[in-house]
Amino acid sequence: MAEERNTASRGEGVLRRHGVALISLAVALFSSSYNTWRNQTTEAHRNVRSAAFSMIEQLGELQQLVDSRYYGGDTSDANRINCWGKAALVRDMSILVSPQTEQSAGALFGTWQANVDLLEKHDAHSEEAIAHAIGDVRKQVLVELRNLN
Repeated sequence: MAEERNTASRGEGVLRRHGVALISLAVALFSSSYNTWRNQTTEAHRNVRSAAFSMIEQLGELQQLVDSRYYGGDTSDANRINCWGKAALVRDMSILVSPQTEQSAGALFGTWQANVDLLEKHDAHSEEAIAHAIGDVRKQVLVELRNLN
């Protein structure tokens, strides 16, 4: 019985002597974990912001090219290639923003693909469909930017 008391006393003594060290270790582990989480969150938000700003820029340029093609009569191959490039780039970058943005950008790409030939023939519905799809992606990107904390 005396031996058990000695062992218990020694255990309590170890905790008393090393209590500050154990508390310091716990604080250090928590701080390190929080700092790592915060850095990862910050980097993820930075990636979303960068992709979103680039997408907004590409969407504006795509709208200008579409307007030039429809209203300005620029049916050159260079214009068509630029439009395809912008539509593909927006679609590809959208995965960095959110699943909803990816869906909107995929719909824009599909709309572009379905209407590009009609756009050259001055079909008003094709221009409206493409402009509407561009606007939908732009709105979704802006929502995602506003939701970042």
